[in-house]
Amino acid sequence: MLQSINNSLQKKFILITFMSVLILAMLVSVFVASKTRSALYNSTEQKGRMLAQTVSALIINELIYEQLGLVEEGGLIDNYVRELHEREELELVFVAVLNDHLQVISHSDFSEFGKYYEDPFVKNAQLTRKVLVKKTQIQDTNINALEFATPLSIEGKRWGVLLFSLSLGNVEKEAKAILFQILLLTFMALALLFLLVYFLSQRFIRPIIDLSQAMAEVEVGMVEKTIPVKGKDELSQLAESYNEMVRRIRDTNEEMKLAHEKLLQSEKLATLGVLSSSVAHRINNPLGGLFNCVRMLRRKGDDPEFRGNYLALVEEGLDSIEETVGQLLWTAGKREGEEKECEITSVLSGVVKFLDYRMGRQNIRYSESIPPGLKVPVPPHDLEEIFLNTMINSIQAMENGGQLAVSARRVGRNIALCVEDTGTGIPRDKVSKVFDLFYSTKKAGEGTGLGMWMTYELVVKYKGTIDLQSTESVGTSVNISIPETK
Repeated sequence: MLQSINNSLQKKFILITFMSVLILAMLVSVFVASKTRSALYNSTEQKGRMLAQTVSALIINELIYEQLGLVEEGGLIDNYVRELHEREELELVFVAVLNDHLQVISHSDFSEFGKYYEDPFVKNAQLTRKVLVKKTQIQDTNINALEFATPLSIEGKRWGVLLFSLSLGNVEKEAKAILFQILLLTFMALALLFLLVYFLSQRFIRPIIDLSQAMAEVEVGMVEKTIPVKGKDELSQLAESYNEMVRRIRDTNEEMKLAHEKLLQSEKLATLGVLSSSVAHRINNPLGGLFNCVRMLRRKGDDPEFRGNYLALVEEGLDSIEETVGQLLWTAGKREGEEKECEITSVLSGVVKFLDYRMGRQNIRYSESIPPGLKVPVPPHDLEEIFLNTMINSIQAMENGGQLAVSARRVGRNIALCVEDTGTGIPRDKVSKVFDLFYSTKKAGEGTGLGMWMTYELVVKYKGTIDLQSTESVGTSVNISIPETK
């Protein structure tokens, strides 16, 4: 296994280096080929422009001679067009002379004689003083060509248009030949480069492979195993540093064991401290509700119905504290006989009864939107803990009043809970810390920093997700999603 990993390192070095150079070489080859092709096209276009200027001057002279009656009409032009087309080195596809009505008066293909051209390209050539060029394709072939059109005019007198086409077949063949030569030279260079990269990898990767093998054989408590040091370069320094590290392992082995034992003891104490703080926090929440009930009983305890309702709340609070003490090991999993789901409205109504006095005192408007009978796969006490932690945070963020809204709904195979408030909000740079242990934005004495951490742990325990979104001076929204059990 180790040998395959070491070989993989060498192969990766060779492969990555070779592929990087290959891609670079291909890009350079394509670039050079493209530039060469463009240069050949430009050369052909320049040749066509010079040919257009030369031939148009000769044809204009012959048209003048015909107009003066010095030569037979059409004879010289036809002979010249035919001879011009037959010159293979020019690679002409066709040559045509049009009169001022754009009718063919001479053509290398006699069947085209008398044809009228309605092509905008030809019409534009008649109106300009320069040579026009466009790229076309030879009829019934896949060969490209350059078509040239130049006016036959002198000193304002227009006789027509000279039209001809130059084949790009040989240009494209030459461009492909050059590309093939470039690629051939590139692959030859890459083959030599591959050999060079292989030998370089042997030089630079082999010491790393030896070091990896030696490190894999080193275990705490074993005799030291060093590797030979060759040369004075950085790899040799690395090998020497490794040898020094191995020698120190034997000397520090006992110290590490002692430190490990102390660390385990520290973790046990820290876990005990977190559990104690968590239990105290969970007891503190219902205690607040109990104190509220006591205050209300002192004010309106003479009313039997009122007294009965609040004594029931006191009993619920005491039951909650008793249940909390029995849940010290909730992280170990569900206990036998524990309810696995509960109705959301039933649990939430109890939480609201504990909090309605403080919400009224702070002028907080409360609303909830939950379908009747909607259940969540969370034990009642844990769901109560989730609501208490999130809603108390919202109430503490709305000292001057506001709106507290709780909603729940089924989304696919999940139950979505949402607690929203219009409180002071949380700064953007601190939102990500809300679920950290002992993190709190409250004043001293108002929070321990355990509430949202415990809420997060509870949600994760039931394979759910929790997300908090907050904007300063706008409010906070806590969104919880818990999957339904099958």
